[in-house]
Amino acid sequence: MEKFIQVVVDHDKKQFHVESEATKETNYDARVEEAKKQGRDVGSFRSRLDTVEKTIDAAQHEYKGYRHLEESPV
Repeated sequence: MEKFIQVVVDHDKKQFHVESEATKETNYDARVEEAKKQGRDVGSFRSRLDTVEKTIDAAQHEYKGYRHLEESPV
């Protein structure tokens, strides 16, 4: 089973979460879509970077003023 790094971004609350071992079956896509249907400004994407640390650093640079959460916002 292929694992990948997934980033979940909550633009409403200015926070993001990096999931280190997402899979096709255990990712946050469905939760993000449900949150969008409820009117929340959230999104998710797969990181192209090879480590969680690099992904967090890149997200902090991209999303200035956002804070990193250990738990997903959705």
